[in-house]
Amino acid sequence: MSVLVLIMLAVCIGIPLAYAWRVFRLDEPSRSAWLLAVANAAVIVSLVFLLGRWDMAGYYTRFLLVALFGAAVLRSLGRHAARPWRSAGPVPRSRWTALAPLALLGAALGYVGSGLLPPEKPRDLAFPLEGGRFMVGQGGGIALLNRHAGHPAQRHAVDIVAIGAFGFRASGLLPEALDRYAIYGAAVVSPCDGAVVGARDGLPDLVPPEADSAHPRGNHAILDCGGFNVEIAHLQEGSLAITPGDRIAAGDAIGRVGNSGNTTEPHLHIHAVDPDRGIGLPMAFDGRAPVRNRLFGS
Repeated sequence: MSVLVLIMLAVCIGIPLAYAWRVFRLDEPSRSAWLLAVANAAVIVSLVFLLGRWDMAGYYTRFLLVALFGAAVLRSLGRHAARPWRSAGPVPRSRWTALAPLALLGAALGYVGSGLLPPEKPRDLAFPLEGGRFMVGQGGGIALLNRHAGHPAQRHAVDIVAIGAFGFRASGLLPEALDRYAIYGAAVVSPCDGAVVGARDGLPDLVPPEADSAHPRGNHAILDCGGFNVEIAHLQEGSLAITPGDRIAAGDAIGRVGNSGNTTEPHLHIHAVDPDRGIGLPMAFDGRAPVRNRLFGS
């Protein structure tokens, strides 16, 4: 787990820095060659910007990296502005071969962008957390953005973390102490008016990265929101304020975020599902689609 996180951080931070340096040092014979090189770099940096887990690498870090890349582009543009649009002689073969990766990367960027589009006919819910700045870690319409996307019942599920003042989800990379995660203990509230149809408490909060695969939801609540169910998972032991059969209104207390069940660190899992067909349903929180790296709350 720690190795994967380190690789992710190296990709999120190292790739934009490397391409900013590459663009800064460009010395092309023509503006067209310069533009092609910058376009390739920009698409790669854009993919990292959209796909990266910036709750771990730092929410504000990505904007600093984009600013550095933009500064490199402007500095490089100043060096190339007076050069001809096309260099004399035939176009080098390398120039044509550079178009192929640009086309592939552009297609990949379009695919990722499609996963960020608002879903059709989402179930509009109230945001289920209070008292912090919350960020979507897993969310979107494709597996590259949302690891739940391949599971029929959880296709539109969302995993939510909190970020602190400096934009990180935790104090440390993979701390074992639960209270070092910004979301641990955050107040969970009902996202809808409805009825409690399922609830469980009494499972322990685990020390990361331990997980309880025998009880995937951990401590949880299942709400009937009127024609569809909403499942809220990984709640803190002893925090549930509801029992099956209760009527509930949007904003009523459910419990607190914990680290129970099949989870490797504190976060809130929520998804909507058609209880008859077992098919996941798209959601919006206060009219906004919950996609990776989107912020909610104060």
